[in-house]
Amino acid sequence: MMQEDASIWRSFCEGDEGSFRDLYSKYYSYLFVWGCKWLDGESAFVKDCLHDFFIYLWEKKGNLSREVHVPRYLLTSFKRRVIEQWGKERRLTNIADLIDVSEEADREVEMFDARYALIQSALQSLTPSQREVIELRFIHHMSLQEIATLKNASLRTVYNLTHRAIAQLRATVGKKNIFFLW
Repeated sequence: MMQEDASIWRSFCEGDEGSFRDLYSKYYSYLFVWGCKWLDGESAFVKDCLHDFFIYLWEKKGNLSREVHVPRYLLTSFKRRVIEQWGKERRLTNIADLIDVSEEADREVEMFDARYALIQSALQSLTPSQREVIELRFIHHMSLQEIATLKNASLRTVYNLTHRAIAQLRATVGKKNIFFLW
């Protein structure tokens, strides 16, 4: 997976739009969840920052280092952008209120990464249909009826796929971590 990320990153830095879309779709949820958790649910602000962040990346693609650990690089860069934007938005006089340079903050990032990796692994263990239904339901916020219409399936089929997927995720990641998905 790391080699795939590195390859996508290099292509993105060279201006490949498909690679940019791949990065966006792969890391948007990861960064969004992290931002909402870090800013205690400021989801609208985090969404705005994320869109600005990806635009910024696209504009600076030619100047970015080609050899990076992609998830860490994106998280660190996004964190800096959030701090900068939060400071402008809230007109903070003391940015240090947001920046916790202690080891506890590093441990929190590591715990977040571990949870995210666990959930990504659990999602990969689902069937393609289950994964699609979970994505449509919880990432794109579609109703079961909308999903059934989109997939040209019965409502009962979509309900069963969703139920089985959630049961499998719950068994894999535990009840506590399943809420981390949303």
